[in-house]
Amino acid sequence: MKIIILVISFLLEGIVSNFVPMNGFLIPLFTLISLIIIYPLFDETNEYYKYAFVTGLVYDLFYTDTILFHAIIFCFIALIITRLNLVLSDNYLNVLVIIALCILIYRIITYVFLVIVGTVMFDMVDLLFSVLNSYVINLIYGLIVFFVVKKLQRKYKYKF
Repeated sequence: MKIIILVISFLLEGIVSNFVPMNGFLIPLFTLISLIIIYPLFDETNEYYKYAFVTGLVYDLFYTDTILFHAIIFCFIALIITRLNLVLSDNYLNVLVIIALCILIYRIITYVFLVIVGTVMFDMVDLLFSVLNSYVINLIYGLIVFFVVKKLQRKYKYKF
C-alpha cells in the first residue's frame, strides 16, 4: 500500500505539473505529501528513510535532472517527519501542521540552494509566494490521501 500511494502521488504530480504553470497558484508537491502520510504505516524508521531516499532519487531522475539533491532533501524531511510524529498524534489537524512545516522547510532549502548556486535570483517575496501557493493544493491533497488511508486502515484493521 505504501508503494502504491507513493507511485500514484509521483505520477499525479507529473500530470498536474503539465497543466499548471510553474509560477501559478497551484504548485504540486504530492510526492512529499505522500511521504508524510505514509510514515505511520512503517514499523521501522530505517525502512522509512530508505523509502524517502529512493523516492527522492527517482524524483531527481525523472523531474529535476539533479542527482542526490532531492534524495538528500527527502531524507532530511523524513527525519523531521519522524521527530514531529513523536510529538504529534496521527489526526487531521496534526497532519496539516506537519504538511505545512514540511512544505516550508522544503521551499526554504531549495530557495537557499538556488540562490547559492546562482541559477535563479529570488527574493524573500518570491519565497513567500512559493510557500503560500504550495499550501493550497497540497493541503487539500494531503487531507484526501489521509482520509483514504485512514478509511482503508479501519476497513482492513491492520497496517499495510
